[in-house]
Amino acid sequence: MTGSDDLRSMLATGRFRAVAEALVGLEAARRRRLCRPLVGQARAVLDASLESTVATWLADLREGYPGGRERFVGAWRGRLGTQHWDAATTVLLGARTTAQAAKVWPVPADSDFTVWLYPALFGDELAVVTEQWAADFATNPKHWDRNRGREVMFEWVEAGLVPAPSHDGAVLMLLDGWAPDGGREQLGWLLEHPVVTEQVFRRIFTTPGIKGASTAQADSQNDGEPLRTVVIPGLVAAGVWDRELVRAGAQTALASTWPAYQRRWFARLADDFAD
Repeated sequence: MTGSDDLRSMLATGRFRAVAEALVGLEAARRRRLCRPLVGQARAVLDASLESTVATWLADLREGYPGGRERFVGAWRGRLGTQHWDAATTVLLGARTTAQAAKVWPVPADSDFTVWLYPALFGDELAVVTEQWAADFATNPKHWDRNRGREVMFEWVEAGLVPAPSHDGAVLMLLDGWAPDGGREQLGWLLEHPVVTEQVFRRIFTTPGIKGASTAQADSQNDGEPLRTVVIPGLVAAGVWDRELVRAGAQTALASTWPAYQRRWFARLADDFAD
């Protein structure tokens, strides 16, 4: 049976998949008990710089650093790589309840690993994670470090592992290009994710934008391949949406109390699809 000392060795050597496999399937309270003694070591790893060694990190450590030198002794072996960070993040997730884990950032750098990890650890409580991530995005779309990698939640929605987040932040995340990357690439991504398109992206007509994420801002950031003239017409051409849906959606947005610059975008969209 895996114990805290085994996990400590896995963390020090960056074996993030081994850490995860040791934790998956454990009763949640036991998983937290195993991981809590390693939280200090995990934080030390996440505080350090890529490619550093413990020796070089300690040599440059400023006096009075929180936790002191002992926090870093034995924290990792060799040069620090993303595999160490992913192992450390996995330990932090394992040490927390689902609601607490949903606030841990950034997520592991290996996206394939991240897609698997959260459902494996949190199972039926996965919606707690996606709702928190959507809410976090809405508070600050430009918080790059916190938001990075969280677009994996759309893969869970598409796979039917979790309902689409009800929070508007999920829609804003798609508008701001966190899952796809604007224009034609975004259209291709949406066509490959019909569930997300239907349950999340379709809500652009009823979701007010915010500073940093709106339909108007999405177009201003996508030179030559904007949302209005590439993505939405592409969905109509592919038969995913019909013209009446777009016209009705635009009128809904125009009847709202949203800021004028956002309603002007929908007015132009309505003109595009006028008979």
